[in-house]
Amino acid sequence: MKLSRKSLTNRIFHLKNVLGVTENYFLVFLALLIGGLSAVGNWCLSFAIDFVHEHLFVAGSGLLGVDRGDWHFYLLPLIPMFGGLLLIPLEKLFPGYVCGYGLPNFLKTVNLGRGRLAKRNVWLKIIAPAITIGTGGSAGQEGPIATIGGTIGQIVADFFSLGHSKVRLLIACGVAGGIAATFNAPIAGVFFALEIIMMGDIALAIFTPVVISSATAVVVTRQFLGVESHFTVPIFAISNLKEYLLYTLMGLVIGLLSAFFIRFFYRVQDFFAELKLPFVIKPALGGLLIGIIGLAFPQVMGDVYGKMGEVVSSQPVWYFVLALVFMKMLATAICLGSGGAGGLFAPIMFIGVMIGESFGLLAHRLLPDVVHTPDGYAIVALGAFLSAVTHAPLTAIFLAYEMTGASQVILPSMFATVVGILISRSIESEGIDTYGLAREGIHLEDGREVNILRAIKVGDIMYQGPLETFPETMKLKEILQFLPKSRKTTFPVVDAEGRLSGIIGIQDLRELVYEEGLEDLIVAKELAHTKVLTVTPDENLNDALRKIGSRNIDYLPVVDQQDPRRLIGMVSRQDIISAYNRSLLERGLVPGE
Repeated sequence: MKLSRKSLTNRIFHLKNVLGVTENYFLVFLALLIGGLSAVGNWCLSFAIDFVHEHLFVAGSGLLGVDRGDWHFYLLPLIPMFGGLLLIPLEKLFPGYVCGYGLPNFLKTVNLGRGRLAKRNVWLKIIAPAITIGTGGSAGQEGPIATIGGTIGQIVADFFSLGHSKVRLLIACGVAGGIAATFNAPIAGVFFALEIIMMGDIALAIFTPVVISSATAVVVTRQFLGVESHFTVPIFAISNLKEYLLYTLMGLVIGLLSAFFIRFFYRVQDFFAELKLPFVIKPALGGLLIGIIGLAFPQVMGDVYGKMGEVVSSQPVWYFVLALVFMKMLATAICLGSGGAGGLFAPIMFIGVMIGESFGLLAHRLLPDVVHTPDGYAIVALGAFLSAVTHAPLTAIFLAYEMTGASQVILPSMFATVVGILISRSIESEGIDTYGLAREGIHLEDGREVNILRAIKVGDIMYQGPLETFPETMKLKEILQFLPKSRKTTFPVVDAEGRLSGIIGIQDLRELVYEEGLEDLIVAKELAHTKVLTVTPDENLNDALRKIGSRNIDYLPVVDQQDPRRLIGMVSRQDIISAYNRSLLERGLVPGE
C-alpha cells in the first residue's frame, strides 16, 4: 500500500510522540539526514564536473588537436565557448536559475524570506556548474553546493511542514553539510553557514544542528571519496619570529587586493549587463575570452585545486605567480559576469594561494635568512584573502587549519586575516556576496525587518489621487469646514499652478479654532510650514519611515524626483505598516518568528 506524504509524516510524528522524542532531538535527527544527503549532493556535483571535463574538455582537446601544437593550439578557446553555448537551452527553460553568480540571491531568499528555494536547484546546480567548470570556465563548485545543500534542507523542512524559523535552520544545516563535504573540513562548514548564510547568528539552538549536519556530511564523504585533500598542502613552519611581521604586511596587501577584486568583479558584471547583445550569447562570449586568457595562462581554467598544488610545487618565479593573481581575477569576473554558472570560493582560494606564493617567494629572495619556507605563505594567504573578500574571518582561519592540520598556521593566519579584513572593510564595507545586494539597498546585517522595508519602493504603495490639497488662498473658514469631511490629518498646500508650497497638519489649527474673527483673515499660505519633508517614488519605505519618525508626523508628500515641487502622491505611516505586514504574509513569515 502506497503511503502519501501526509500519512507518512503523521506516522513519524506519532512515533516521535510515543517515544517521547523532544523537538531538539528531532532536529538532531533531521540534521543527520540533511548532512548525509548534502554529502551525496556534493559527490554528484564532483562526479558531474569530472564527467564533463573528461568527455568535453579532454576529448574536445583531442578532437581539435590542441595537444599537437601549431595552429591547433589556438583552437582551445572553442571548448569553453561551447560550454557557454550549452547553457543556453537551460537558461531558456529556467530563466534566472542557471546563469551567473547565484549566491547573493540565495542569501536574500534565506534571510528575507523572498520567495522559496526551488526544488529544481538540486539538479540545475549540478548540471550548469559542471558544464561551466568542466569545459574550462573560471568558477567554483562551492556556491552551487551551498545552494544544493540549502535546498535539500528546505525540502526536508517542507516534507515535515515545519515553520519558517525551522526552515531557515535546516537550510543552514544543508549549507554546512555541503561546504564541509566539499573541503573535507567540518569546522569550516559550520562557520560558513553561520557567518555567511545566517549572518553571524550563532545561537546554541542553531549551532548544535549545524555542527551535527556538518560532521555527518564529512563522515559520509570520507566513505565515498576518502580523506585526501583537494591539493597538496605545503608543509607549514615558522623559522623566524620576524616572519610574523611579514605575515602582517602580507595581510595589508591582501586587504588592498581584496577590495579591488570585489569592485572589479561587479564592474565586469555591469559591463556584460550593459553589453548590447542577446543575453544567451554572453556566456559563449565569456567562454571564448576565458579560453584566450587560457592560451597564455592555462592555470586559470577549470577546476583549480590540482593546479594550485602544481604551481606551488613547481618553484616558479614570483612575478609569474603574481601575474596569475590578476589573470584569475579577470577570468573569474568574465566567467560569472557573462553568465557562466558556478561559485567564487575556488577562484578566491586560488587567488589567495597565488598572492601568498608570490609574496613568500619575493620575501625569500629579499630576506633569505628570515624566510626559509616561502610556500607557507600560500596557505595563510588562502584563508586571509578568502576572509577579506567574503568578510568571514572564522571560516577562513579554520579552513586553513583544517587543510594543513598544523596548529602553527593559526597565529600567522590571525595576523594576516585580521589586518586583511580591516583594510578591506575600510575600503569596501560589503563582502563580495553582499555587495550586489547593497547596491539594491539591502544590507543583510541590518536585519530582516529593515531589509523588507528597503525592498519596497514608495512608488509601489503611495496614494496617487485625487489628492486632498489646500490652495494657498483658501481661507481658514473654508479649511475648518472641510476638515470634518476628510479622514486625513495632513494636507499639502499648493500654489495657483498646483505646485507644492507648504503643508498643514490638524495640530497646526487647534489653537485657531477658538479664535473669533480670524476665519476670513487668515489663508492657508500663512498657516503652512514651508520647509516640507518629502519623498520620491524611488525611495524605499525604510527611508520614508525614518523621515516620518524624525518629525513625528503621519503623512509625507511624494514628489517627482526631477521636479521636487510637483506633487504626485501621498504616503502615510499606516500605508508603510500595512505594506510591511502584507510583505511578511507574502513571504510566509510572521512578525517575531
